[in-house]
Amino acid sequence: MADILQIQRFLHDVKHADIIDFVPTEKNRLTRLSIGLTAHDQDDIVRNLKVIEYYRGPSKDKDPTRSGLVWEFKHQFEEHMLYIKLKEKIIVERNTVIKCLSCHIDQM
Repeated sequence: MADILQIQRFLHDVKHADIIDFVPTEKNRLTRLSIGLTAHDQDDIVRNLKVIEYYRGPSKDKDPTRSGLVWEFKHQFEEHMLYIKLKEKIIVERNTVIKCLSCHIDQM
């Protein structure tokens, strides 16, 4: 479990990332379609997450071939609770990138 300062630092990186790279999973796509989220909405939600929306992390990626830590958040969007899973920032061609692994209706 992270402390408030760690969460704030991570969310600062997310807010100021050059790119939020959304992984095009089926769950993510179906959520966008079913609740009417646009790519802009998703980007806005992720960039504006709050400390109180922190769920857990940082933790190791479940895929042992991938490096980097994973952070999880839950965000209320209209009447839907969204589960959002993000990887720590990486630098790609001088751009700060945050990978969004999950942004879908919470199943828990």
